[in-house]
Amino acid sequence: MAKHKEKDVALLRNGILAAVGIIVVGVIIYGTLYSTGATQSGAFVEGTHYVEVENPPRRRPTDPIVVTEFFSYGCIHCKNFDPLLDDWLPTLPEDVVFKRSPVAFSPAWAMLGQSYLALESVDALDANHRRIFRAIHDQGRQFASVDMIADFVDGRGVTKDEFMEAYNSTRVRRALATGDAHQRTFAIASVPTLVVADKYVISMDVGRRQALEVVDYLIALEQDERQPEASDGRETSP
Repeated sequence: MAKHKEKDVALLRNGILAAVGIIVVGVIIYGTLYSTGATQSGAFVEGTHYVEVENPPRRRPTDPIVVTEFFSYGCIHCKNFDPLLDDWLPTLPEDVVFKRSPVAFSPAWAMLGQSYLALESVDALDANHRRIFRAIHDQGRQFASVDMIADFVDGRGVTKDEFMEAYNSTRVRRALATGDAHQRTFAIASVPTLVVADKYVISMDVGRRQALEVVDYLIALEQDERQPEASDGRETSP
């Protein structure tokens, strides 16, 4: 008789422990969803996933939706984010344009940013973009001068002289100054940071993959807002 009671008590105890375990797992899952701001509808939350810019520039309905990545070659997180961007970019709708804007948080980063813009201006990014990331972060290479960067890219879609000419051009200097102004406008304090339509700044705290999901969500939001107003259905007199 005692053995049966012990068995019943053991079964009851195991049942209670299993129930408690299920509750704990449920609480953890709920807490994770709540902390990221995710809702049952899958929508993202302003203030958690993104911040809307005050007084954004006015855009014509025919203008493309621009997604901007603020980045630096000196940033390891930007390097790690780059492959995700490569996989994501082919999924963009036709009315969306992606661009990179290098930040100038320091003189060294300003030099790297100006180098990016110089390579972009001579169509030599495809041959050098990943190489520069790998050289800095995988190989420990330090570019202490523009001349060192020019030597590194020489023969890779651009000559050293062509690169230096582009680097020192008014066009590239102006582009760097414009990017710096946008950086201040959007209060960019860390990279990588994504901005959609010069209107939404994405929080990268949600994780790099979910940040791209937020971008997709905001692109769809912008597309909906740009749709022409539907007819009110009233007939007009002949």
